[in-house]
Amino acid sequence: MTRQNHGDPLLSSLLAASDTQHPALYREVAARLGHQVPAGANETRAHWQTEVLRLHQQFRHR
Repeated sequence: MTRQNHGDPLLSSLLAASDTQHPALYREVAARLGHQVPAGANETRAHWQTEVLRLHQQFRHR
């Protein structure tokens, strides 16, 4: 298994991008991959949405 660079956005954030009602699940997945995510639900949602935007920008021109 390849380890992801912690500066890269999480590809797993795309899996549930349209359903941000489960921030605890996103936080758990991110933690298992070695990423730090804010503890509060609203902050986690904001982080999650930022990761999705970063991924869209990163892969837009590939």
